[in-house]
Amino acid sequence: MRRRPDLLPLRVPRLDGSTLPTRREVGRQSFGSSALYRMGYGEAFTPQAHDVVDPLLEHVLPRLPLHAAPQDQPYLRRLWASAAQIGAGIGLVERRSPRLGEPGIDRLLAGALLEAADELPIMDQRQRDVAVYLLHCGYYLARTGVASLPVLLEQLGDPR
Repeated sequence: MRRRPDLLPLRVPRLDGSTLPTRREVGRQSFGSSALYRMGYGEAFTPQAHDVVDPLLEHVLPRLPLHAAPQDQPYLRRLWASAAQIGAGIGLVERRSPRLGEPGIDRLLAGALLEAADELPIMDQRQRDVAVYLLHCGYYLARTGVASLPVLLEQLGDPR
């Protein structure tokens, strides 16, 4: 039996989810991915995570379809911000990895992102898609730097 490679491609997140790591690519949940998820969650609400997430929410969130009643939007915005922060936290954990210079995402960290998505509260599928997208955007920017924000905006296309 062939062993799966440890690194998956690091791709720019897309709202349709087409570039995100899949369960098939990652494999089954492991203790390692769960531990990394918990470590990332611990980093999620630090000033370093806010440095990544604040520009993300300022520039990307207004371009996303909200699919929510006006009275639900403040709650959903907080939930989406938390998802982005958890993704950023996982990215911050990876920044301390000796493999950071390698072009890809460690399979265990991809598993941590999948676990974080699984832990999101129950919500409408379109709202969940936004939460998962922002989770991965937070990770991507923590990993590549906020200077990559224009790449995310380009993926979303013209907001008009």
